[in-house]
Amino acid sequence: MPPLANFTSSSSLKGPILASLFIKSVATLAGIGLSASLAASEYEVQKTWEFGLGVGAVAGPDYRGSDESRSYVAPIPYVVYRGKIIQSDRDGVRGQFIKTDNYEFTLSLSANITPESHKNGLRRDLDLPELGSTIEIGPAVNIRLFGESLTQGLQLSLPARAVFSIGGDESGYIGSLFQPQLIYRERLGNWGFAWRSSLTWATEDYHEYYYNIGAANATEQFNAYSAKAGYSGWANQASLGRQLGDWRLAFFVRHDYLGGTEFEDSPLVKTKHATRGGLALIWVFQ
Repeated sequence: MPPLANFTSSSSLKGPILASLFIKSVATLAGIGLSASLAASEYEVQKTWEFGLGVGAVAGPDYRGSDESRSYVAPIPYVVYRGKIIQSDRDGVRGQFIKTDNYEFTLSLSANITPESHKNGLRRDLDLPELGSTIEIGPAVNIRLFGESLTQGLQLSLPARAVFSIGGDESGYIGSLFQPQLIYRERLGNWGFAWRSSLTWATEDYHEYYYNIGAANATEQFNAYSAKAGYSGWANQASLGRQLGDWRLAFFVRHDYLGGTEFEDSPLVKTKHATRGGLALIWVFQ
């Protein structure tokens, strides 16, 4: 049945293409954060829903510690929901269960996307599993240190998240991390500004996912390596967002430093510095 054969072949090609496009879209959104919402006016902050569509670009290393980088452009679906419990805003998707003027307890969701790790030369030469994108979910306590509210001024955020891989060669739970952060937000004229400094500790299986080299993959140049649990590095990230009528313009840059981490001796760590950046332009139609 030739028509069915043609349809099946076409579908098999569309699947990976659509999956790749979806991952790149999520990667761009995760990289930008939702820093475009930093530009919202006081009137718009009161809206329950915002919908938009845009385009974004992100450039950065294949994974923290890699000396190979990728850049990509992707469409961005922009959805902001400000319900009483479930919210998607500048901090991602979260469930807000307890909130006062000085602290809140939330369930937060984040992402760390690796859309094209199969192109990484070192991992390919060692025949290592392809890395997948990850979704992180877990509780967080946010504490206001100073400023008008939890959305302006300085706050301490204490998230603990389970991490799940999607795509790649190994899907499912890959470990957990604890990532205390200092977050500072303020308005700079027409711009919304946010600064985030974080330290990360992760479980052994999380580090193994990225930095292990099994005995079967070891070579004379690259010895077998087994990562351990512990310190996973620090990072600083700056974001800017501005409203231009129905448009949102957003930028971010993030730098990670891996010195002193439990996995810094892995042969897969070619540099202790990792810088990632991106921008987005989004049209908000409601």
